[in-house]
Amino acid sequence: MMAGWDLAGDDDDDDDDEDASDDTSEESEREVILDDNVLDHIVLAAPDLDDAIKEFKKRTGTEPVVAGTIKGLGIKCARASFNDTSYIEIIAPDPKGPGPIGELLKSKAITELTPFHYAIRSSKTETLKDEVSQFGYTPDHITMFGAKADGSPRKWEMLYLYGHKMGGICPFFINWNNSDHPCATLPVVGKLKKFTIRAPEGDPVHELLEHAGVDSINIETGKPKISFQFSSAEGTVKFSASKAVGFKFPGFEDEDGEDASDEDMEFESPAAPELLPVGDIDDDSE
Repeated sequence: MMAGWDLAGDDDDDDDDEDASDDTSEESEREVILDDNVLDHIVLAAPDLDDAIKEFKKRTGTEPVVAGTIKGLGIKCARASFNDTSYIEIIAPDPKGPGPIGELLKSKAITELTPFHYAIRSSKTETLKDEVSQFGYTPDHITMFGAKADGSPRKWEMLYLYGHKMGGICPFFINWNNSDHPCATLPVVGKLKKFTIRAPEGDPVHELLEHAGVDSINIETGKPKISFQFSSAEGTVKFSASKAVGFKFPGFEDEDGEDASDEDMEFESPAAPELLPVGDIDDDSE
């Protein structure tokens, strides 16, 4: 599947002592060395991007950078990095440009920041496209093209999987190819301490992640759940949801059937610290 989406600049459980020491929330370019078969980014969904940015900053002390509008999908997004090579992407409906993902978010009546999906970084997305059917998945391989700041061409690929009822607990895969990775210029919120997905025994997501050789993710057996926690200037922050919604693109709406992705979404605030600490994206985002 060839996509014509375009990212455009917008017009208009650990001690808090460790959290404070982990905070490196600076907006400066840093060297990014990309490992393969690891968590690339976590997607959080919200009903309104401006409100979500304020909420994230209030709870973490770090303000995500607005990345812009993803034309054709009906969403806007903002990002903040962890101190490695993974990051958080916040998405919300674009009130000025309707699209399938924006409408999906509205239909799920999401009321606060909640886990939505996650991406595994893999240089073999095209190979995986031909392999995932053995686990019962229907692949949707998307190749994206754009231009770097200097005008040179860039390419990146994504692989989405359908034919299951796990929503965003089943990952999608991304290959940045020759594109710059967002983490190089994003503000750093802190250290990602733990990322966990839980799926019933026998669900093919267990075999999928093992087959792909995915590292850095805790995989559990049991009632579906996605959760993660990270350090910040305001303490340890935790997100969790039972059956995250996950991306569903036109042409695949009926592949997965009904799921329970609306259930048990929650956000856990960090405990108040005893001592306060002292001391390719278009512009208008960076």
